[in-house]
Amino acid sequence: LCYAVDVDAMLDLTADGHGTKVGSSMYPAFSKYFDPALSERYPHDMEKAKELLDQAGYPDGFAFTIKVPSNYTPHVNTAVVLAEQLKAVGITAQIQQVDWNTWVSEVYGNRDFEATVVGFDASTLSASSLLARWTSDNGKNMINYNNPDYDVAFAAAQASVDEQERTTQYKRCLQILSDTAANVYLQDLADFVAINPALEGYQFYPLYVMDMSTIRYQ
Repeated sequence: LCYAVDVDAMLDLTADGHGTKVGSSMYPAFSKYFDPALSERYPHDMEKAKELLDQAGYPDGFAFTIKVPSNYTPHVNTAVVLAEQLKAVGITAQIQQVDWNTWVSEVYGNRDFEATVVGFDASTLSASSLLARWTSDNGKNMINYNNPDYDVAFAAAQASVDEQERTTQYKRCLQILSDTAANVYLQDLADFVAINPALEGYQFYPLYVMDMSTIRYQ
């Protein structure tokens, strides 16, 4: 799936090229941890995708359903592009749009889905908040990811009091997610904010939160 998806084309078609490619579960804005090289881990390669499908016992592809929240237009658009791109390697993706409450209940809560399109944020601006969900015993681990090496690396990061060592372990977590293709990683969506030219002091955060206390008239 990772090789079958053309992420560059995905950015052009869903975000006019403004998004940022990601290769693992980390915001580009978290520059200390973000590894841009991971976004090139799976270059678009249809022949490689077909080869791996054949090895997995699906020489003629397979079919599955992408359950996507209908109120998030970027997610629906992404699902449409995904379906078209996967079709090129023989994979049929049916799109099922559901309302947000249904998505939260069925997909996020009950894990009743084959595939979905979603963007994860963090409750706090920390690597721990982004990466904790993929540990095997985390209640928010909606894809049921279970990797002992990942659990060990995350635990080591949490236990370390040395900033460099903690950063190394978090990056190890990102490498493991990439190597094991935990998800088909696409992009960090671009955020656009319209600001009156008479105002100054606006600061971007890698969250949907806006800190209005810094904004003032020039």
